[in-house]
Amino acid sequence: MPVKIGGSYVSEAAASYAKAQAEEGKSDSDILKGLSDKFPNMKFTVGTKPFSGMGINNVSISPKILKQMENDPEKRLEYEALIYDIANTDLAQGRKLKAGGFIIGDDGGLRAWSISEPNDGNRKNIANLNKNDKKSWIDKMLGNAAKKKKSSPLKEAQEKLLEKAKEKADEKVNAAVLEISKEGKALSLNEVKDNIAFANANELSKYLFQNFDIVKQGMSQISSKYLRDCVTDADKRQALFDNLSAADDVLKERQGQIGFQGMKITIDEKGEASMESSKSTVGFNGEKIKRIMAAAATKDDMKVAIELLEQDIEELENGLKNNMCDEAEVQKAKDMMKEAKQTMSTLPERPSTPEEKTALTINMVI
Repeated sequence: MPVKIGGSYVSEAAASYAKAQAEEGKSDSDILKGLSDKFPNMKFTVGTKPFSGMGINNVSISPKILKQMENDPEKRLEYEALIYDIANTDLAQGRKLKAGGFIIGDDGGLRAWSISEPNDGNRKNIANLNKNDKKSWIDKMLGNAAKKKKSSPLKEAQEKLLEKAKEKADEKVNAAVLEISKEGKALSLNEVKDNIAFANANELSKYLFQNFDIVKQGMSQISSKYLRDCVTDADKRQALFDNLSAADDVLKERQGQIGFQGMKITIDEKGEASMESSKSTVGFNGEKIKRIMAAAATKDDMKVAIELLEQDIEELENGLKNNMCDEAEVQKAKDMMKEAKQTMSTLPERPSTPEEKTALTINMVI
């Protein structure tokens, strides 16, 4: 079902992928590098001219759009989702092409261009694609050819695995090893590794996104070279699955811990994996507030403690939203706030003496 992000309708898978991959704004060159890392099978360039580039995986982006992606997270989300759909669209469906690609223009509009092979007329074609239409622009571009599209190698591999599981059911084969879920999520990480096939790095990337939380949540960085190697090398692909599966286990364990802010697995071009995680907590310094409350001799003195408590409560509530503390820590500050207000009602409303001011200041400092 189409989902609207900004001014573009994209697939649900594209929207989910873009949201998971969202990151802080970067310069134009970093935006392009980031796109190349996320979509290693695509070739990204800056500009809006058609008929430039070899192969059919070209994506040219207007510098104005790159600037928008740099400055506006919502725009970056919109166009990364659109590029996800582009990366999973077969531009050559039903045609013999020498080259082809997509252009995201100054106005954010989407165009597709192609150059036919000499034996197919050697024609140059360009078409405007209405990404603002709720009806899938992919369906419009591919037309009836899309309905005749054959199953992907991944889908065919999954169907073969299901057949194999049925054939061996009488032999009491461990069904859990061979089962493929309807979403394609059950990974055959051991005996069936050689049966899973991928046409290209984009298809493998999509599979990883669908099956590993560490990838889906944008916490992985995998070398594009290694990813391409994994397409054709079953052993490297198995090692990749094992590393991501182990990272998922760590992620699941740490996500339940107070203070967990995120983690990242990095896999270099040799397949070497490294993981790092970040943790941040906030706490309530109740002892200091108690000392200030004890030193407060007037209502104005107690107002100082109450103002500090208000700041602490705000910080703790923000920390609670960001998994940096628990409810109990927030409640400690709220209970002390209640105590401070009750105590203030019993204090005299008069100016503090120099001695009282000194005592309050000392307890605020220590």
